Amino acid sequence: MNKTIFITGTSSGIGKATVELFAKQGWNVIATVKSNYVNTDLFKALPNVTVYELDLTNFEQVNSVAEMAIKKFGKIDIVVNNAGYCLMGPTETSTMEQIKAQYETNVFGVFAVTKAFIPHFRNNMEGMFINIASSSAQFNYPYIGAYGSSKWAVRGLTECLGIELSPFNIEVKAIYPGTHATKIFTKLQDGTGEIKNTFQAYKPYYKNFFSAQASLSHVTSPSNIANQIWKAANNKKGKLHIVSGGDARLFACMKKILSQRLFQKLQIRSIMQPASKGEIRFAKWLMGNNTGKLEVVMDKKLVE
Repeated sequence: MNKTIFITGTSSGIGKATVELFAKQGWNVIATVKSNYVNTDLFKALPNVTVYELDLTNFEQVNSVAEMAIKKFGKIDIVVNNAGYCLMGPTETSTMEQIKAQYETNVFGVFAVTKAFIPHFRNNMEGMFINIASSSAQFNYPYIGAYGSSKWAVRGLTECLGIELSPFNIEVKAIYPGTHATKIFTKLQDGTGEIKNTFQAYKPYYKNFFSAQASLSHVTSPSNIANQIWKAANNKKGKLHIVSGGDARLFACMKKILSQRLFQKLQIRSIMQPASKGEIRFAKWLMGNNTGKLEVVMDKKLVE
């Protein structure tokens, strides 16, 4: 009998690449998209893919979709918590409403999906959760305080459940992608909307930090993470925390070997002056050969 995987946030990027990979490998794939997303041709060419609309902030809908998926396929083997978005901007200029909304999707949504499938896994005495966190849950960057900390929460949940669910033979893993060519950067929520005057104090540092990103046209492809998810799903005894992408692995290593003050000093440097040509060339090299186009949507007035 073919195995079945449930994946959230599949309209583009990592989620879409993961759906396509598992479907081509013969798995039954349940792909969820946000309720207001409309694309009738999504995965039309893949007959073993079932698409459900799902808003992670609607907990009743989460439970309903999980029940439908279990009823349709009988057994779910893997759940991938991938859906999320990024709130970007200085913490001071992000409203509490924006921060709350960030956590409702990136954290509470993961809790809701996970809780919806735990009973199913527990009754079967097997199953696996794979949570897509972020390299920012290994070392957070400036100007994504809400996003990065939400991914730290995902990391914390992963570590907790890995122990809590072990008596029921349930595995819990997390993947920490670095900069990848996904549309998360085209879905940025600007945290500066209501406090433009205050933002002016941060503007030169904000501009410096994004000078490197602005120079990169191509970064690591989402298929890289899809391949990591495939390996994690098919290797129960493999790593529990998987850092993916050259930039993510480099910074994770640096954080381990450098003192806390020195590591922070290097990050402070990134906002105090724009990236040099050498640093930009190095960043491009880190991305490797398997790359895709980086699409960034940002108010140009904020970085010019």
